[in-house]
Amino acid sequence: MSDSSQRMANPSDLEHLAKLFDGRGNLGDKLDEAFSRASRLGVRDRLAALKPMQSWTGETATDLRRRAAILRAEKGDPKAAALYAGFKPEELKGLQLPPDALLIANASVANGDKFDAAWLKRKPGETYQDWLQRIPGDATAKVSGDENLGEVVADYIEFTALASTVPTAFTTAVLGTLSLIKRFKHGTFMKAPGTTIAQILKGRAPSLVPARIAALGAQIGRSTPTVVLDVLTGSDRLAQLHGGRLYAWEANLLKVGNNVGTASRAAGASRLGALRSGASAAVRTAGWWRAAGIGGSVVATGVGAFDVMQEGNPVEAFKRDKAGYVSKVSGVAFNASLTVAMVAPTPITIGAAVVTGAVYGVSTIIANKEKFKEFPGKVADAGRWAGKKIGEGAGKLADGAKKLGSALNPFD
Repeated sequence: MSDSSQRMANPSDLEHLAKLFDGRGNLGDKLDEAFSRASRLGVRDRLAALKPMQSWTGETATDLRRRAAILRAEKGDPKAAALYAGFKPEELKGLQLPPDALLIANASVANGDKFDAAWLKRKPGETYQDWLQRIPGDATAKVSGDENLGEVVADYIEFTALASTVPTAFTTAVLGTLSLIKRFKHGTFMKAPGTTIAQILKGRAPSLVPARIAALGAQIGRSTPTVVLDVLTGSDRLAQLHGGRLYAWEANLLKVGNNVGTASRAAGASRLGALRSGASAAVRTAGWWRAAGIGGSVVATGVGAFDVMQEGNPVEAFKRDKAGYVSKVSGVAFNASLTVAMVAPTPITIGAAVVTGAVYGVSTIIANKEKFKEFPGKVADAGRWAGKKIGEGAGKLADGAKKLGSALNPFD
């Protein structure tokens, strides 16, 4: 398909044709079913002539999707590179498509007659998140011609992501453990994770927060209008009226919503009206920061669960990468338990977040242990490569200046 004049096909038609080959209940499934039945009847050898069709259906479907992806890339479809890699359209629904990672990938697909786009293809067992993480590093290696530099970029991106998630897991585990101790020792109410800023602004900073920061935060909170403060940190009044708690960060949002909804129904509201009233009260009790944290955690749980599902058979995935698989599964469990704990802080939900957070943090560090060790050496090599290229560039610049000077000098 190197001649653009021949690219008259509709990518949707090609994808539909591919689905007829390997989609659920289509040719591929029917062939598998036929071979299974033949095996049960002891006549599998009678279908030997059809055996090559099993691999042919999968290969043909993949080829059709890649051809469709090339057409999509030429039209600027942001999903083109992911489709070319081997991901199906239904797998990409609702997923984040970061333009910085896909820009050069889509360019490679659109110019497949000039650039080899084979590096984009999905590797065995590679999930969508793994693929997205690999693309910038591989792209750097292709552009620079230095594989080590590509590895440095890929590792840096991964470490940056870890720096935003692993500390959160450990912090949740530590603070959650302390709150559990206080709960069982003094009967202190549990506090929802992600509400530390709200506590600081309302002058109730946790003991681990430095005194100067606590004092400054409380001063800012006092100077903030009550209405604005409640919107950001949650309404203590609603927590007291409908949640039986003194502060918003202690309230069980499900209980608040249920109590308000029940009261609305008793007052004659419809079920939909009661549901709206309950949801509104729960959101106002949570405050913007806590609600945003819950939403982000829900998204992270969904993305992580999808990532684990793409690993395929759990036993085989565990054999491929024990620590890495445990890290992914525990990451999903941590985000799920964190979501529940933020909604309803109880000893059980906080305890679950503590355990899963600790497992996730430790397993992630173990999974990336070798990368942590090798990273400084890779950076040093990349620095030497960059220095060499700069030196070469300076030399070429000096040579160019000499030639220019010679050309301008009438006595040379």
